[in-house]
Amino acid sequence: MMFRAWLRAPVVAAFVAASVALVAPGRAQAQLLGTGGTGTITGTGGSTGTTTFTTDDIFVGVQAVPGVNLVPADALRFFNQEHCNCSTPITIYVALQATGFAKRASVTTTTGNLSVVLGPECGSVLGQIVGQVSNCLVLGNVNILTFLNKGSFTVTTDARQLSTYLALTTFADASVTSDCASTLGQFPQTINAVFDFNGDSIVDLNVTDSLVIDLTPPPAPMGVTIQGGDEALVMNWAAIDSSMITDLLGYQILCSRADQYQVFKESGTDGGANGPFSAGFFRCPQTQVGTGVEGLDPTFVCSPLLSADSTSYRVKILQNDITYAAAVVAVDKSGNPSVPIVGYGAPIKTLSFYDVYRNENPQDPGGASGGFCALATARPRLTSTLGGLLLFGLVGVGLAVARRRGGRR
Repeated sequence: MMFRAWLRAPVVAAFVAASVALVAPGRAQAQLLGTGGTGTITGTGGSTGTTTFTTDDIFVGVQAVPGVNLVPADALRFFNQEHCNCSTPITIYVALQATGFAKRASVTTTTGNLSVVLGPECGSVLGQIVGQVSNCLVLGNVNILTFLNKGSFTVTTDARQLSTYLALTTFADASVTSDCASTLGQFPQTINAVFDFNGDSIVDLNVTDSLVIDLTPPPAPMGVTIQGGDEALVMNWAAIDSSMITDLLGYQILCSRADQYQVFKESGTDGGANGPFSAGFFRCPQTQVGTGVEGLDPTFVCSPLLSADSTSYRVKILQNDITYAAAVVAVDKSGNPSVPIVGYGAPIKTLSFYDVYRNENPQDPGGASGGFCALATARPRLTSTLGGLLLFGLVGVGLAVARRRGGRR
């Protein structure tokens, strides 16, 4: 009872309250202040950083369809010559992960920035240095509190800009574009999300995403021949050495009727009046539908995707005695087609056995009269007639002898 009375004493109550007041500020300070750039962040934050954000708290992705991030395999097929030439729209998406949402309260300054920068080794470029840094292209920036409150930031660009080979660019700016041609084969592209959380112009965190750009088509197949068949063209070619062209996917046949009567339209609206192949092979804008490999105009595609081992294909359902333009193109795994080398051929009627039988001249079938059982009209020779009569007489003698023997029995 005396112990309970002692706890009720005003002096003891004041002592407990003072103890709690001394402990509480220390805990609050430990929660708000991070370790700057001493191990918990990536970049050059140093001792001025005031955040515990890490690369695991931030997501950086690339979207061809809003809300759908490209996985590496899809990105490889996307960043090719077609989408570069078409300047296909692309969105760069930077967002907080669940762990990042939990850390938003640790940032209280209003002068920080998030910058999205394209290029290798561009993780130290801040939003204030737009267009002034060699080999780095600033695509967009946003106030850090705006980003943290919304939870995400999107930058709208296009495949042409993302296909820029910045390693050869000096003092890049927003006007730098690619010519969508390269002899480098595949090359890497780096997207940097650069964070300056407190606005001191020192990078606190850099989160990257890497792309593979392929603007180099495979070589065209050699030794292509076009031979006419019945309502068909037979295409033959020499296979490309896949040990030299390691990303070879296969082949496709392109064809078009080469006179004014179009079979394969050259655009969705002109009815094919511009001549064979004049519409090009890239689909811009992408409003046409077809079964061709991405990068080839489906109005010209005359075959399915053929394997990398294929060396021939028969294009069917054509019209005899009409000239067609045709080409064999090699296609790589990024969807880049080789330059078409156009040849010409005409389907021809194949003569049947009956056509040849009726007339030895295959260019004039049906010239002979009669049918399968046509009778000869020439007079038979004398020797042939005598031989036939002699044979007939011998048969008669044999029959007479046989009858006499049968009567004796």
